[in-house]
Amino acid sequence: MEKKYSFYVIASLFTGIVYILWLYIIVDTLIATVFFVLEFAIFFMFVLFVINHSKKRYQLHGGPYSLRAMVDIFIPTKNEPITLLERTIKSASKIISSKKRIYVIDDSDRAEVKKLCSKYHATYLVRPDRKTKAYKAASLNYAFSKSFGNFILTLDADQWVANNILDDLLGHFKNDKVAIVATRQMFDVPEGDFNHDHLFYGHMQPGKNAYESAISCGSGVIYRRSALDEIQGFQEWNIVEDLYTSYVLNQHGYKSIYISQAYTKGEAPIDLKTIYKQRGTWALDTLRMFFWKQSLWDSTLSFRQKILYFETGYIYLISALVIPSLYLINFYSLYTNTPILTVGIWYLVLRLPSFFLTMKVYYDLGKGSANSRMWTSLFPVFFLSTIKALLYVKPTYIVTKKGVSPKKNILLILPQFITILVGVVGLFYNLVNHGLTSFLLVNFFWTGTMCYWLWPVFPKAFLINTNEKPQALTLLPVTATS
Repeated sequence: MEKKYSFYVIASLFTGIVYILWLYIIVDTLIATVFFVLEFAIFFMFVLFVINHSKKRYQLHGGPYSLRAMVDIFIPTKNEPITLLERTIKSASKIISSKKRIYVIDDSDRAEVKKLCSKYHATYLVRPDRKTKAYKAASLNYAFSKSFGNFILTLDADQWVANNILDDLLGHFKNDKVAIVATRQMFDVPEGDFNHDHLFYGHMQPGKNAYESAISCGSGVIYRRSALDEIQGFQEWNIVEDLYTSYVLNQHGYKSIYISQAYTKGEAPIDLKTIYKQRGTWALDTLRMFFWKQSLWDSTLSFRQKILYFETGYIYLISALVIPSLYLINFYSLYTNTPILTVGIWYLVLRLPSFFLTMKVYYDLGKGSANSRMWTSLFPVFFLSTIKALLYVKPTYIVTKKGVSPKKNILLILPQFITILVGVVGLFYNLVNHGLTSFLLVNFFWTGTMCYWLWPVFPKAFLINTNEKPQALTLLPVTATS
């Protein structure tokens, strides 16, 4: 962990351990025991974050690559706006490489796309099984079967790419065990928007990279063909190919590395309906692996890889199940005037230091964005994804719409609004019937925390701050830190 954050991390861990031990000692009822389990689960998530990502490895250029490698560029598309797609194909055509070939896999079978391919000298593909296999991995595998380059660069249809991506990064493949080189994602959204995912791209991926187990992010990723050959192509078991393909390659002893530099920039949803769809798919994809391909029991992975993949699914369960359960316990306490703990104001004395220190760590690492809070506020989406994941059956994949004009959609925040309303009404109900007590102050803390955590979806629903200046994409080399 960076020196400027290490003090707060250590202080948060210390105060958190003190709080959890104190809580364990004082629990004396069933509801208090449940409360302890929930609080421990949240604290354990922070512990996992510190363990997995205190050590980080930042990488940029891979050095010269002298094998004169042939690179295939795969661009799968399905009904994206032609203007977006042309921007991507045009940028791919300008990539510095004398031995590149561009393949556009069109699952919408459009004449306009075929014309674009002719214009930019790209190979146009329409796969025959696009209706029975309606997911991206099948598109990539069809192109995989029609091509033969040493390496494969995958690009989403809305991601334009820097022309130096291959020149800068192919050198990483001088290590024969490297199968994936993933790059940072950058999106055309306001600078403070949660879609930049600073916690993930700035800290979690470099943490995974320290153990050569970074995960593919789908676009702006280079794969070694021979490694994909060994695992029979892009993996189609899960909904989206990137996470599970990374997992299987790690199972086979291959390394996956992450470049802390953006070489692509693309669209990200601002429309709340599209956000729900995209984030719900990612959660479902991750949780299917968590429940049915649990890394902790996988003997082919190293211990570090096991807990890295475990953490990836665990954080969704915290948002989907653990934090909403805390809300419910607080509601029960307020409306029945039943204290969860019979220690009065001492709860706040022991809880607040750890809580605020942890929030500061997440806030600072997230560069002041609502990254971690947005994840918490999506609990209805992640809860639904959890239920679907437990059913095992692979759902139909629906491509995230690109170029969607933001629309107000107040109904989508109804679960969050009702949750806040129940909490606030509960405070007034308890105040009116029982007066101002230390018990009410404790519940005021949890209700206030709940409002703080759930707030980020409200500006999205009302389209507040969606016209801010997008963050600039810097594609020039920068100095790496370690």
